[in-house]
Amino acid sequence: MISNVLVEEFASLYLTVDRVGPFQARMEEFDFTDVNDEPCNLYLIVSKDGRGKTTIMELLAAMMGMLGKSECAMLGFESFDKEQGRAQWDVRVTLNRGGSKETVILSLVAGFMGEEVALKPWGESELKKYGASCWYRFGFVRNLAGRYSMVGRHVDWVMDFNALIQSSIGARLSGFESDDLTFPTLIYFSAYRNIVPLPSEERAIIAPRDWNYQPVYIFDVEGRDWHDSLDNLLVWLKWLDDGRFEAAVNAINDRVFKINDKQLFAGKKLAGVRKEPPEAIIEAEGQKHRLDRLSSGEKSLVQLFLRLGSHMTRNTILLVDEPEVHLHRNWQYETLYSLMNLAKTHFPGVSVVIASHSERIMKAFGLNIPEENLRKGAYIIETADEEARAKKIEEDAFQEISEGEGL
Repeated sequence: MISNVLVEEFASLYLTVDRVGPFQARMEEFDFTDVNDEPCNLYLIVSKDGRGKTTIMELLAAMMGMLGKSECAMLGFESFDKEQGRAQWDVRVTLNRGGSKETVILSLVAGFMGEEVALKPWGESELKKYGASCWYRFGFVRNLAGRYSMVGRHVDWVMDFNALIQSSIGARLSGFESDDLTFPTLIYFSAYRNIVPLPSEERAIIAPRDWNYQPVYIFDVEGRDWHDSLDNLLVWLKWLDDGRFEAAVNAINDRVFKINDKQLFAGKKLAGVRKEPPEAIIEAEGQKHRLDRLSSGEKSLVQLFLRLGSHMTRNTILLVDEPEVHLHRNWQYETLYSLMNLAKTHFPGVSVVIASHSERIMKAFGLNIPEENLRKGAYIIETADEEARAKKIEEDAFQEISEGEGL
């Protein structure tokens, strides 16, 4: 199976969460499909602070990290590893093997549950609804003794697909926002996207950590050491001399410092890299300085678009926690529109999931406004009491209208 296999689709359909973080009172289901039952490529998760937006993103990253593994001692997610949390993430996968296509539903399962347990079973009618021929399960579940076992180890399709991912880890990425690799990847940006000064250590032209293909990338604070820094990434791209450095510089200058021909950060640009010491150069009104001297909002955007462009494949799930953090309201709009345009440009292979509590982001998202190459969806995380109150208000309002009209 491994040779001549293209992953034509790896798209989220549903996520079912139970006993994870704030989701203790009931099982929660996130529907990642649009009004036409097609997988969304632009999705907004909204809630107040502490209701589980970040938890969901960390959970998805942990579950994506199971791909390519044949054994597991820890998943790196506390609700799975130490508590009784469990989850099922349903993905539609289409493989092309030498011209022969097959679409299946792959349920990634994880946490404290039995190997045969399904939080969301898939029957024949559900499979037909989404154009799939089979339902398979893969993941790692933990028993009472605390040991993980692999689900799907006796199913040929599952083991072949997992072997495909495993054998592809480290495969060469060759483009910036335009790579030909079809293997699925998830790129998660936490809300903490700062760039800190590099420590005084020896710097060298060396590949960034986890360079080339990985099933999952997680980015937060940049610059703790040279190996993981954005400076190293830019120096490395410059050294490769294959066009990616120029594409990266153009992307940052267009999206961060000059978006839609409007100067957001007047007079600033990413000018390139210097040789001694090797690091990125920001030019502002004739002066040059380091990346860590940018404002908090600038640093957040530079990291987002540099890392995304360097690591995305043709099947990328992008998770961005609070894209509005440290940004002026105009920059919030421009950032959202840049992410929306990214989803449009790479439709349908790239999907963007945003977690936010910004009213501006919610309004600009335009859930009910149709746009070409965008399949939109949203989920408001509310407690059972909040949902009951909202339903009661809706029912009371309908009753008043009905009585007023004599219905």
